Amino acid sequence: MASLKQPAVFLTHGAGPCWFVDGKDFPHFADIDKNSAGAKWFRQLPHQLGQNEQNKPKAILLVTAHWETNGVVNISAQSQHTDLFYDYGGFPKETYEIKFQPKGDLELSQQVLDLLQKSGINGVLNSKRNFDHGVFIPLKLMYPNADIPVVSVSILNTYSPEQHVAIGKALSPLREQGVLIIGSGSITHGRASGKQSDAFVDAITNSLQTLSEKERQDALINWTKLPYARENHGREDHLIPLHVIVGAAGQDKCQILNPHLSKSLAAYSFS
Repeated sequence: MASLKQPAVFLTHGAGPCWFVDGKDFPHFADIDKNSAGAKWFRQLPHQLGQNEQNKPKAILLVTAHWETNGVVNISAQSQHTDLFYDYGGFPKETYEIKFQPKGDLELSQQVLDLLQKSGINGVLNSKRNFDHGVFIPLKLMYPNADIPVVSVSILNTYSPEQHVAIGKALSPLREQGVLIIGSGSITHGRASGKQSDAFVDAITNSLQTLSEKERQDALINWTKLPYARENHGREDHLIPLHVIVGAAGQDKCQILNPHLSKSLAAYSFS
């Protein structure tokens, strides 16, 4: 397995386990169910990222919007993942029986902690926390064989843009070691109208694709100045993983991965 430099990726992970639901039974999810274009896109994403058996990530480090901690970044530290945290409600029985059992990577967990501490960021290893749906839903679609070790990382409940960009910068060296860094959240997560959501996503995409490294970090740090920012993120928990990814991206160019899908599902890769 090659350990070539891996991209930093931001994913909009969808509504709960929507990608595993049949829209015939849940019409509300008909456009984002297991037969949707979005689900098909997720399944082919490793191929789109240039991965194959000879060139797949050594490990995956995933920053999830669904794990918030107070003042200290938590890092999952289990050698084998057997149980999941089904942190959603009102879905069909089978969505509470989804299995995703990758190995952890205790060496990577420790390395994440060391990198954070070296940058003056408080961190702690957490051997109790199971993967939430921000982790297992996208990864089960992308890597159904669960054959790549996975470590998850919390966001801080301050939602500080500067802190999370700094976290990404601290973790960036892992990419050179073959670690795929993923931020799992949502580009929109509020009560915005379709037009308001499109305007916000267009502004984000433009910032990510046209600005210099410092300028796009500044744009994300000042994200509330973007059009309809608060309509799209009344609470920015689902946007904050993008700040980590922008920090980890460095000078790398940004590609929007799924321009054919709804803008509210936007995903980005930096490589």
